Amino acid sequence: MTVPSSVCRRWQVIATGVLIALASALTSAAPAEPPSPESVVRAFNAAITARKLDEALDLLGEGGVQFNLRAVHGFAADTGASPLTSDLIAQWRAVGTVLFASTRSYRREVLAATAHSQGDLAIVWAQVRATSQRVDAITASSVTFAEAYLLQRRGDRWKIIGMASDRPTR
Repeated sequence: MTVPSSVCRRWQVIATGVLIALASALTSAAPAEPPSPESVVRAFNAAITARKLDEALDLLGEGGVQFNLRAVHGFAADTGASPLTSDLIAQWRAVGTVLFASTRSYRREVLAATAHSQGDLAIVWAQVRATSQRVDAITASSVTFAEAYLLQRRGDRWKIIGMASDRPTR
């Protein structure tokens, strides 16, 4: 008995559809990898640029530390040595609030990054350019500096738990 070619073609189409559906189900069932440490650092800087402070703060880990290598502003440098560390979330909440109120635009751009992770710990070393235009200025200014980010995997997410910046005093 010979099977008509139209029946064979129907079965081929059905079999192909079943295989595609099965492949799709298998790939979507695989657990998603958390965003990489580098992508978290880039997302943090993008959120600051977009003035989305809550999104930026969500990428920081509770208990995180900001390392203050030097005073950010010249007038603060005149008051003597400041504490080496501060609370990371509190620091960025204050910086973001002042920064957004005092600038027309502020852009943080990761120009280059090197990341290394092992287990639940990662470090991202980044070259960052910050370009800002103050509310009272006609032109924008730009500065390029190094930043180191320490990240910890917490559950299925990487969180920034430490930051140190080599940004020069203004």
